[in-house]
Amino acid sequence: NISVSINGSGEIVEGDSVTLNCSSDSNPPANISWFKGETFVGSGRIYSISKISSDHSGEYKCKSINEHGAKDSDAVTLNI
Repeated sequence: NISVSINGSGEIVEGDSVTLNCSSDSNPPANISWFKGETFVGSGRIYSISKISSDHSGEYKCKSINEHGAKDSDAVTLNI
């Protein structure tokens, strides 16, 4: 099971820092990659955007990869 949570609740406004957290219960532990749409944007369990702007709007998801294969999380949408 793999899911994304966004730190901070409520509306995201320009200039905010936003942290996306990918939780994966895969065993053995997986490598985590982040995608905005189809574009790879980072790796690691946490993806941080500082000083967010409307350019960052879009759908984000994380993918966990281990020797058993790859799993995508549901996408989360950022609207700035």
